[in-house]
Amino acid sequence: RESFVNATAPLLMHASFPKSGQLAGLDDKALRNADMARLDRLAKKAGAVQALAGSIVWSDKELGWIADWRLSDRGKTYRWQVRGVSFDEAFRAAIKGAAQILSGNGQP
Repeated sequence: RESFVNATAPLLMHASFPKSGQLAGLDDKALRNADMARLDRLAKKAGAVQALAGSIVWSDKELGWIADWRLSDRGKTYRWQVRGVSFDEAFRAAIKGAAQILSGNGQP
């Protein structure tokens, strides 16, 4: 949460997080495969405009984190990835990618 807050502050964006009860029935696998429209509905219940979904895992091979992100905008789901980055950079990449998409500037 702190990494998201640190990444959103310079762009004057706000991150909201669902309460655990709002994700009932969605384990890690279900979240990775969930339809973005469903996640957007959950995001609205959490006080957000839309969902930014992703995963982050450590890679010994990459000597850093691998982060996969996705966001839907105007009927299209965008996906992007960063590899071998610091924990905080993985979240900065998420927010920068979301800003690029939401500003109408396409695929990160």
